[in-house]
Amino acid sequence: MADTSPPRSERRLALFDASGFIFRAYHAIPPLTTSKGVPTNAVLGFTRMVLKALQELKPTHVALAFDKSGRVERQKIDPTYKANRKAPPEDLTPQFPLIRKVGDVLNLPSLDAEGWEADDVIGTLAMQAKAEGFQVLVVTSDKDFMQIVDEDITLFDPAKNKRMGIADVQEKMGILPGQVRDFLALVGDAVDNVAKVPGVGDKTAVELLHQFGDVETLLARVEEVKKPKIRAALESHRESLTRAKQLVTFNTGLPLGVKLDDLIRRAPDATRARDLFTELEFFALLRDLPAEEAPARPDVAPLVTTTSLVTTEAELKALADAAKASGALTLVPAFEGMPFAAPLVGLGVALPDGSTRYVPLRHQQLGATQVPVAAFTAVMKDVIADAAVKKGGHDLKALTLVLANEGLTLEGAHDDVELLSYLLNPSRREHALEDLARERLRSELPALPASVGGKKGRPLADHGPEEVAAAYAVRADAARRMAPELWKELELGGLAELARTLELPLLPVLARMEREGVKLDVAELGRTSERVDVEVKAKEAECHQAAGHVFNLGSNPQLAQVLYEEQKLPILKRGKTGPSTDQEVLEKLAEEHNSVLARALIEYRGLSKLKSTYLDTLPTLVAKDGRIHTTYHQAATATGRLSSSDPNLQNIPVRTELGREIRRAFVADAGHQLVSADYSQIELRLLAHIAEDPVLIDAFRNDEDIHSRTAAEVFGVDPKDVDREQRRVAKMVNFGIAYGLSAHGLSTRLGISQENARDVIERYFIRYAGIRQYLEDTVEKARKVGYVETLYGRRRLMGDLLSKNRAVAQAAERAAINMPIQGTAADLMKKAMLAVDAALREQKLKTRVLLQVHDELLFEAPDAEVEAVKALAVKSMASVAELKVPLKVDVGAGKSWADAH
Repeated sequence: MADTSPPRSERRLALFDASGFIFRAYHAIPPLTTSKGVPTNAVLGFTRMVLKALQELKPTHVALAFDKSGRVERQKIDPTYKANRKAPPEDLTPQFPLIRKVGDVLNLPSLDAEGWEADDVIGTLAMQAKAEGFQVLVVTSDKDFMQIVDEDITLFDPAKNKRMGIADVQEKMGILPGQVRDFLALVGDAVDNVAKVPGVGDKTAVELLHQFGDVETLLARVEEVKKPKIRAALESHRESLTRAKQLVTFNTGLPLGVKLDDLIRRAPDATRARDLFTELEFFALLRDLPAEEAPARPDVAPLVTTTSLVTTEAELKALADAAKASGALTLVPAFEGMPFAAPLVGLGVALPDGSTRYVPLRHQQLGATQVPVAAFTAVMKDVIADAAVKKGGHDLKALTLVLANEGLTLEGAHDDVELLSYLLNPSRREHALEDLARERLRSELPALPASVGGKKGRPLADHGPEEVAAAYAVRADAARRMAPELWKELELGGLAELARTLELPLLPVLARMEREGVKLDVAELGRTSERVDVEVKAKEAECHQAAGHVFNLGSNPQLAQVLYEEQKLPILKRGKTGPSTDQEVLEKLAEEHNSVLARALIEYRGLSKLKSTYLDTLPTLVAKDGRIHTTYHQAATATGRLSSSDPNLQNIPVRTELGREIRRAFVADAGHQLVSADYSQIELRLLAHIAEDPVLIDAFRNDEDIHSRTAAEVFGVDPKDVDREQRRVAKMVNFGIAYGLSAHGLSTRLGISQENARDVIERYFIRYAGIRQYLEDTVEKARKVGYVETLYGRRRLMGDLLSKNRAVAQAAERAAINMPIQGTAADLMKKAMLAVDAALREQKLKTRVLLQVHDELLFEAPDAEVEAVKALAVKSMASVAELKVPLKVDVGAGKSWADAH
């Protein structure tokens, strides 16, 4: 049982095995770098561990212990001690000083001793603190520390959230803590080159210590050892055993020159910590730092924490007049639920003069004074619709939708700080307003009501206006203050034009698409679900048959046992909990090792995922209007592509029969048809244009079958003589080359030898020399300037190209090659959406754009407009750019998405 007794002293010293946790963090977290290419996975893992342990333990005193030339003193005892330890990985070495910096800004004393290890520093401090009446908590996962556990010294492993006292050591080891060093000496440590006594394992070591107590007594009475082989081994290894105990025993008498009062826990240096965490891009950790009382820059005033309530029509008119006079208005809406259907509870407002307001509209609290919704709509209608009044905020698309629910049309979207931040660093995971305020304004925003964001609590409308006013008004003020600096950075980076002409104009288009939604035939989807349910069960039975018995297909341990222990397949990759059974591993087992079970599992998982993601889930997401309303995200992908969620309609398989059946459930209203307009091979066409490859350009200009033409070029045959297999190979190369396709990848996908795959790729590059030059030039330039960009100036930072971790660098090379192509395709699609929307409005058609999925736009058109819309889509989409090759658009129409596609 874990030690749950209360501490014997109010003074608690936490000693962190910093050196040990650095390596543990490095291996626990996948390679991670900043946008400038600085490796940070060990720093992040270490920092999380320290913060978690401090929160759990709440020590009064604290220290981080590090190695410092840690092998030197023990190598005087045995020159081979840790001699086989490899040098730290190249991408770990630069993280050591960063970890020291973390300790520094968190005000955690860092201690070391020349020639000694962190173990010895901790042992010394633990004994010193014990002598002065402290309770000592050693934060470590290293079993060697059990040797210093006693009534005043316990261990804490933050990864397992587990403490270990005397009883825990006895339960785990079968011996007392004071005997652990003797145990370690007997069994040795191959990793550290500590020799063991031959024939003595864990069980024998424990038995010997039960009988003799310690190594010294054992050697003095060795003739009493009953087993002849063990007795002989001890006799012949007296010297090495004695030396081993010296090596594993902590030195607890180092002259550290530190007083325990020097280790009193202090609050982090919030300013320096914020600077460091921002530099390292630890945005989530910034949330745990206390807000600064004053700004670091004298030109930035602190955010106000109170605001004025607008409760009369006269105050509302004054606000509208002030917005028109100043030409700017920053708005943050208070609402709950999906924006396309959410009622506006209130509105946080910030004006250019620095004043803020909160307009309460639908608070249900008894006696709440607020503006009638009708009055709000009447007074604010003109200013909201006035494009001359620049609108700001965070996620202006959501604001547009919520205001539309009140009959208001937002024009003049300009300062969307989420979008502006995204354009500056599209590789960043999220651009939450709270994080941006911490980083750019050094301010903590007031907490939102407990119900917002999925947290438990009262509905937002049940809170009184006074409870929520500051939270929304201050957010509006924060967005207002950040916008000018963001615009300045965009101008300097050449990205402002992209914001003005593409991303911001797209906001209302996407808002209308989300509001429109697409009709779902629930009955049709139900029929497909029933059929797929039968297939899933059949595939499950096939898996069981391939395994030879029934097992839980959803249990990775059971699956691993079947694959690796029963079927003796090779373990290709390991995870935290054992041999991996992920998709990549299963594909290799199926293709390279001809595993029937792996192949059946892949099919089972694919069917199960589609069933749970779409067939079972879509009917639950149908709104009251009978339509599905997805949410589009502009600030989500590193390449500029839109993504969708709730539901994600971009992952429905295009080329499978099940994918087509799911699309068949998306239908048009009576008297309407769905029209699909899809760019044909857009990325290959862009590759031809950007790489300026004459062979590829010629093929597209002549409207040839590009895959047959490639097969003819690569295999040296006449295009009319290309067979299906040659075309299949060429198609795989064509589509894979822009993603950094390797010989190994091609061989795996096509089931051919790597030698053959290498030969195919080499022949491809001989015929398409311009593409090879593009690949090489793009990576080389990205290494020099630190980014890649699209034809329209969208940038992606590529710091990982400089990573010392080869896997990370290679992944960055593939991303660098792909981004100009996929990113430009995304830009073209956005330009196409704007062009199509403008054309529909100009011609006053009733047709509406419903969905954008990869390279496709889906419309819902009245029957009488179908042909006109098909022509309009082709013309608009094909003319958004002048390239060296034509942009080709395929169109179709029908009652369902499947029919139209």
